[in-house]
Amino acid sequence: MKSRLLFAPLILALAGCSSSLVGTWKAVEEAPQNPSFFIKQIQFRDNGDYYASARESEKDLFLKGPYSFNGHTLTMKLDGRPDRSVTATNWWGRELRLSRADWSQTLKKE
Repeated sequence: MKSRLLFAPLILALAGCSSSLVGTWKAVEEAPQNPSFFIKQIQFRDNGDYYASARESEKDLFLKGPYSFNGHTLTMKLDGRPDRSVTATNWWGRELRLSRADWSQTLKKE
């Protein structure tokens, strides 16, 4: 019985991973010249949808669709494009670090 109680907080934390992202996040730094990918601002909603303003190469993009977050990987589904999965670390609900092999950035919650 005691061992079940020890794991209860972990189970609750993992169950609410996506909810820790809900809100609006803004890039800490300016987009570099011709980035492979850069999120200027992104809003995660509690219904599982996201809306983002981003930049890819020299093109500004508006992205939207469903997302999932398991506590380590953020997957954003894109209309007419391949899904984008990135490593995501949410620090205390205030800072979000996103990375892939060719790209990384930090966002702050507004």
